[in-house]
Amino acid sequence: DLKIADYNILISKQGIRSARSEYFPKLNLGGGIEYTRNYRDIKDTTVMSIGDAFVNPYTRYQSILGITVSYNLFDFGIRGDTLKMAKEDKELKELELKEKFQELNLTLLDTYTKILITTNQIELNKKILKLEEKNLEMKERLFKAKEISKTELNDETIKIKTIKNKIADLYSIRQEALNWLSFYTGEEYNLDEIKVSEIKKTNFDVNSFQDYSKSITWKIHEKNIKKKEFELQIAKKAYYPKVNAYGRYYMYGSDHNNYAESLGIEPSNFSVGASVNMPIFDGFKISADIKKTDFELKQLHIERDKAIAQLSTRLSVMRQNLVYLDEQINENNLILNELKNKENSIKKLASKKLATPIEANEVKIEFLNQEIELNKNSITQNAITKGIEILTEEIKNDN
Repeated sequence: DLKIADYNILISKQGIRSARSEYFPKLNLGGGIEYTRNYRDIKDTTVMSIGDAFVNPYTRYQSILGITVSYNLFDFGIRGDTLKMAKEDKELKELELKEKFQELNLTLLDTYTKILITTNQIELNKKILKLEEKNLEMKERLFKAKEISKTELNDETIKIKTIKNKIADLYSIRQEALNWLSFYTGEEYNLDEIKVSEIKKTNFDVNSFQDYSKSITWKIHEKNIKKKEFELQIAKKAYYPKVNAYGRYYMYGSDHNNYAESLGIEPSNFSVGASVNMPIFDGFKISADIKKTDFELKQLHIERDKAIAQLSTRLSVMRQNLVYLDEQINENNLILNELKNKENSIKKLASKKLATPIEANEVKIEFLNQEIELNKNSITQNAITKGIEILTEEIKNDN
C-alpha cells in the first residue's frame, strides 16, 4: 500500500508537469506524400471545391512539409485553475500516503498486541497446567486410597485436557498473528529466539485531541473539495471564448509524372493569425457538466462530515474502552490482593494440617487466572492509548 501510494505521488507530479505545459507554445511538424489519379483532367482550373470538399483536378504526385506554432493567449484562467487542481492532487496523494502509514501502524499495533497477549497467556496457562497435573497426581493417590470418587478424578482429567486445548488454540492464534507481522515487515520471526517486549506505557493525554480540522482525515477531504472547486470553475469557464495565436510555414513539391521530382519541396507560404473559439450551442452539455460537478462538490462536503463523525466515534469508543479497562484493572488488583490473603491463610492452615496441598494449588490457579485477566487488560489499555496517539499524530506534529 505504501509503495502504491508512493507511485500515486509520482503520477500526480507528472500531472503538474502536464498542466504547466499549457503555458508553453506548441510546435508541430507535419508532412505528407500523396498520389492522385484523376480520370478527368480539367485544364481551366487548379482546384475543384464544393462546400468543404476539395478535389485535385490533376493526376500528379505531391508532397508537403509544414511547421505550425500555436499559443494559448487567453482562456479566462482555465489553464491556471487546471494547474492549481494538479497541485492540490499532489498534496492529496501525499496526505493519502500519511494516512496509509497511519493505518499500517494501527494494524501492526493490533497484530503485535495479539502476539503479546497470547504469549503472556501461554506462559501463565503452562503454569496452571503444571499445578493441575500435580493435583491429578494427588487425586490419583486419593482415588486409590478410596478417599475421592471416580467423578472427581475424571473432572481433574477434563480440566487438564481443556487447558491443553486452550494452550494449543493460543499457539495457533499467535502463529497466525506472527505470520501477518512477517507479511507487513518482511522479516521472519522465531519466538524461541526472541523476546516479545511489553508495549511501553506513555503519559500521552488521550483527551488532548479536540480540533478535527488538523486531522489527516479532514485534510484529505478538504483537498478533494478544493480540487472539485477548481473543477467547477473550469466547467463554468467553458462558456467563455478562448483566444489562440498561430503561425504556419509550408513547403510544397509537385510533379505530374515523377514521384522523385515531387520530393523537391520549396518554400510555399507563411501565415500568422489568431483564432477565437466560443461555444454557441452544445445541446446543454456544458450546463449538465456544471450541475454534475456542483452536485459532486456538495456530496464531498457530506462525505467529509461523515468521515469526521466516524473518526470522532472511533476515538470516543477507544476512550470509553480505556475508562472501562481502568475499572477492570482496579478490580483485578483488588481480587489479586484478596487471593494473596487467601493463599497466606491456606498456607497457615496447611502447616496445621487443616488444609490440603490440593486446596493450596487451587488458590494458586485462581491467582494465575486472575493474573491472565489483569495482564490482558493492561496490555489492551496500553495498546489503545498508543492507538489514539497514532490516530492523532498529525495533529501533534502540527502543534
